[in-house]
Amino acid sequence: MAALVASAVGGATSYLQTVLPYGVAPLANSAGPWCLVAFALAWRSKRVAEGAVTGAMALGLLVAGYYLVAALRGFGVSSSSVTFWCLAAVTVGPVLGAAAVVVRRGRGWTSVLAALVLPLLLVAEGLRSLEQIAATTSTAYWVAEIALGSALVLPAVLIVRRSRSVR
Repeated sequence: MAALVASAVGGATSYLQTVLPYGVAPLANSAGPWCLVAFALAWRSKRVAEGAVTGAMALGLLVAGYYLVAALRGFGVSSSSVTFWCLAAVTVGPVLGAAAVVVRRGRGWTSVLAALVLPLLLVAEGLRSLEQIAATTSTAYWVAEIALGSALVLPAVLIVRRSRSVR
């Protein structure tokens, strides 16, 4: 199921890049939404290793789905872009997947730290994008991504702390 969802979302991303209005167009051209998908798909994993593999697989299949649909639509596919995003999938994917499992099943401060992975990633991408690509994309989107990531920090920590003893 995770493979099907990831491939479909990756393919949809290619299509959405050409139809979304300017204000939300970065939704289909940023890593944050894909990281949310990988985290969510790894959430039900039973073990940390399984979550890590699911996270990497999800991001890898998002990349594959994206570039397959882009190629089918007649867009050029750069091998350097494919390589970059595949490397991101095998480095970031396991962290996201493992974090999802630790948030759900772990205990103590490890769970709190794992709960911060996704929100801080969203904040970091938003800040980087405001600094580096705001002139060519909607700044409102990046501000919203920062706000979402920031808004998720406190609930993530509180939920983990409330459900487990943190010492």
